[in-house]
Amino acid sequence: MINGIRLKVCGITSLVDADAADAVGADFLGFIFYPKSPRWVSNPQYRAMKDRLPPRKTVAVSVGPTAADLAKQAELGFDFFQIHFNPQTPREVIGSWAATVGVSRLWLAPRLPPSVEIYPELLDYAETILIDTFHPDKMGGTGETGDWAKFKRYRESYPAKHWILSGGLDPHNVAEAVTATGAKIVDVNSGVEQAPGIKSPAKLKAFVLALHNATKAGNPSYG
Repeated sequence: MINGIRLKVCGITSLVDADAADAVGADFLGFIFYPKSPRWVSNPQYRAMKDRLPPRKTVAVSVGPTAADLAKQAELGFDFFQIHFNPQTPREVIGSWAATVGVSRLWLAPRLPPSVEIYPELLDYAETILIDTFHPDKMGGTGETGDWAKFKRYRESYPAKHWILSGGLDPHNVAEAVTATGAKIVDVNSGVEQAPGIKSPAKLKAFVLALHNATKAGNPSYG
């Protein structure tokens, strides 16, 4: 935790990158189980890494999984489960995810176009909601910043939930992002990479330094 803000480093593909994220104080390590992602890891690949990971909370990231796929991820010992999905996904499917891993461990990441608002009933299925940047051809991981004003509005309207800010964050804009949104959890991926799926220790350090400077005691712009 950096001055009250928790950090998730997503798209971890190796023990080297997991250790680099651990070294800068990441609270969560995210592993992507989506074959179309350049940061995809398979169940066997993760299983080979899991016992040598640093002692941080782990997050399985997937796109519209079946309950069976989600159960297989749960068997791997993940702490949390982040699911990207279309808003049209039937409620019974979302309910099956919550029933499989539990409301407290489910992180919902609805794919919301700019004109579409989150529906309040969705909040019954999870304690944590991740807001990523919408892209018409991608389910997440766009590398583009999103609607920070909308994120702030959601966070203030539903303060009992945990809200994760994601989308295009990097060492150059994270200070502005947390100042604008008041986010207490941030998710970074491509913004701290030297190539897709390969994290940059230097960028990770720069990201955390920027986050620290934006939130340190006495900074009137953050609160």
